[in-house]
Amino acid sequence: MTNTATLLERTPTLPANGKGSSKEHTCVVNIGLYRSGTTTLAEAFSKLDLKAYSHFPSLPPDHLKKILQDPQAAVQDWYSTVGLNEILKLVSEHAYICDGWVALLPFLNRSALEEIELQARAASIQIKFVSTSRSVDETVKSELQHWVIHDLERQSELSFDERCRLEDDLRIRAIQHQCLVKYLCSLGLVKLLPLSNSIQDNWPGILSTITDSSALSWSKVLKDVGVCNSTPSLPIAGILVTMRLQRNNTDVATSSIKRLLGEIEKDHICRYLLVLGIDADERNSDSAAAVIQHLNEHMESSPQMRSFHLVTNPPRQLHGEPFAICRVWDQMAVEAWTHGADWVVLLGDDIEITCPFHHRAFYRSFLDISNRINVPFGFGCPFWNDISFPGFPTFPCVGKIHFNIFGGLIPEHRRESFVNQDLDPYLHHLYLKLGATPCVTDATLRNGVGGNIGSSEARYSRIPARGWRDFVLEDYRTHLLPFMPEGTPQYITVDVVVPSFRVRLDYLRSICHLKVPAMIRTNFIIIIDNIDALLRAARDLTGDGDITISQAEDILERHLAMSGNVVRVRCNDSNLGASASRNRGINESAAEFILNLDDDLIPDEDLLEQYGRKLSQIDDTVAGLVGLVRFPRTPDMPLRHAAVLMSYLTFMFEIAEQESNMYTPAWGVTANILFRRTNIRFDPIYAKTGGGEDVDYSLRVTEACNGGRLLAVPEARVVHPFWAGSVFALASHFHNWAIGDGALFQIFPEHTYWSFPNLPETILFTLPLCCLQMNYRQYFQFVSFSIAADFVVDLVCDDYQHRIAVVQGIGKDRVKEKRGHLFYFFAHVLANLFILGLEFGRLRGHIVRCNFAHGPFRRFDWHIGRLPNAPNNFRKREAHKFCFFVAILSSIWYCA
Repeated sequence: MTNTATLLERTPTLPANGKGSSKEHTCVVNIGLYRSGTTTLAEAFSKLDLKAYSHFPSLPPDHLKKILQDPQAAVQDWYSTVGLNEILKLVSEHAYICDGWVALLPFLNRSALEEIELQARAASIQIKFVSTSRSVDETVKSELQHWVIHDLERQSELSFDERCRLEDDLRIRAIQHQCLVKYLCSLGLVKLLPLSNSIQDNWPGILSTITDSSALSWSKVLKDVGVCNSTPSLPIAGILVTMRLQRNNTDVATSSIKRLLGEIEKDHICRYLLVLGIDADERNSDSAAAVIQHLNEHMESSPQMRSFHLVTNPPRQLHGEPFAICRVWDQMAVEAWTHGADWVVLLGDDIEITCPFHHRAFYRSFLDISNRINVPFGFGCPFWNDISFPGFPTFPCVGKIHFNIFGGLIPEHRRESFVNQDLDPYLHHLYLKLGATPCVTDATLRNGVGGNIGSSEARYSRIPARGWRDFVLEDYRTHLLPFMPEGTPQYITVDVVVPSFRVRLDYLRSICHLKVPAMIRTNFIIIIDNIDALLRAARDLTGDGDITISQAEDILERHLAMSGNVVRVRCNDSNLGASASRNRGINESAAEFILNLDDDLIPDEDLLEQYGRKLSQIDDTVAGLVGLVRFPRTPDMPLRHAAVLMSYLTFMFEIAEQESNMYTPAWGVTANILFRRTNIRFDPIYAKTGGGEDVDYSLRVTEACNGGRLLAVPEARVVHPFWAGSVFALASHFHNWAIGDGALFQIFPEHTYWSFPNLPETILFTLPLCCLQMNYRQYFQFVSFSIAADFVVDLVCDDYQHRIAVVQGIGKDRVKEKRGHLFYFFAHVLANLFILGLEFGRLRGHIVRCNFAHGPFRRFDWHIGRLPNAPNNFRKREAHKFCFFVAILSSIWYCA
């Protein structure tokens, strides 16, 4: 034992009443473990105008974890460094101290307590050690709740396994602490204050002997404090279970429910009520009677199960009509909320709960929601982490405030919409813009029979809730948003839709691994339009040659979701084309905005951040945002790629950079454009490979948004590699492209105007005259001369230098090095070849559609009236070019 001389040498300088004061100061030091009545006593001291200290210092995660798992080593490290000085300072300034490091003092040896007493006495401070205590079970239960309320599991950075062991670690610490306190009491160093319902009968007498206050005073304040400092009641989960019983096998029925209850009660602070739904035709069966009897017996024996309620489901419909599980779920939820449930979740008898602290996890999740957006506890819809269907809210926990707002699980005006599908994602999206529907990652379960849609067939015919993705935003705005405090932050929901025929994993990864900003909630929806390419990609990922389409979807989905983003992969039954695939993607989404991307581009990492920044600044007059689609410029660019740029065929891809200099775009290419959600869909009349559908969709969406406008966001950039292939392949690509966009002339004739004939029109409509006046050889010569004349006209009349500038680019992508004049000359010639292929394709489209009224000799105003006097200016230019063309062709023909 440390001798007196040594102790006096270690005496620190105290700021207390030791400056010659003759009156001795008394401080009660409560070494009771946390949640054992320490704060109750602290409040009692405060009510007697005695200064009390009951704070826990802010500590780094490793210290918090050590206090839990190795309290003896933790407190010894503290005491041997700064602990003694800190305690002596606290006792000099307070009449009572507890919690923090003080609660761990029993883990030191007895000499440490004697040292504290001796050094305090030297400063005229008398220390009285007491220890409030309660049963180990009550201490552990209270501490678990304390860890949840104060978010200590997160602050301590406990791993999943450590969270599983938390209750055991708290129990071990409580048992050790209790044994050490008993030992110190036996030595007379500590007085025990057991916590019970009658503390005002036991504590006042003890406290009056160690303080100046009378037993009567202590009895009065303890009575008041005991009421105001009671521990909050644990929340009650409403467990909803509906099961189809097996009439002739009661053992299966009871063992199934017994297993489920056992998994629920592994979390020992879980308090729950059970609502069991049994079908009407099975209500009087032996299996039902056995299950009901077991549940009644279990309720009597289990302190965790608070009540049991039976709901009889409507009879199964005849003639194969589907069972309306959503309406049964609604009825069961109302039953649970009415009897005091703080949240409800529908579980089946086939569910396997794989997390032993699920109740703590959801308790904390609801607290997080309440604290973050300043709403009552029980608001929100966090969901289980279903490992059989990752990222999908198959098992939402719906808080009791939902019942206060909507009167049930399903809003009354939507009850006919939901039969047996889509209620879970509807509830999820209802709360999504508030960020009140997080996935509780550690609360894992496995759906044994229902399972992943790719792993087994459903046990019933699916009846989707039609239109829920459209009306969920309306329900949010009209019912949920008015409940929120003014100024509540709202998230922006943006889903990314990508149709993919090629299924290039490198491109798809670059899209699905985009960084999602904190202010945005995003799903990445990949629509595969090529079954063979999907199966090939899945085989490349797994090495397995025997894969079904649904398995391939699941494999690709998991692969693309490795970044942590939510990804859905769906495959069309056949090749439907870009428009139909985009429509399927839009139909899969419930977001407020849809970002359309192509599957052959590389987005900048901050693409969503740039869109999000702009979305946070716009109002309802904006129908969409046009991003920048940049084609790469390099000093060694191939001739055919330079020709593509010189042809101006990529002008609208890069239109976002032109807004400030020219006009607000009326449309943008679907390679990178974001639209507000409407009931408009892409028109499949256009070519499968694309062409014109982007113009059509843009115009109809802006009209649906009451004439809303599009804004350019050049910062939202993607890089679009040039289309692969030879010169012929590129010309063919543009030719097919124009066949599709020619449909715009019929659908939007108001945006067309007449002009002088281009080369394909000239060749076609002079054909009858030529056939009458020329032989085959002469006509071929006429066509050749016409093409040559057209090339000369374009070379002379077009702004050659501007085309060179387009090849070099602008902004940060500009290539300063110029190529030789011969390079640009041949690129210009090749560009005209591409334009010629485009014009032939458009004329071909007009002929196929028999569009002779609005097709030939008419041009489409691609600027949609946004560029002042553009049609007249274009017509004048074409008039000059046509006259020049006729003059050159006549000269060539005459000379020949």
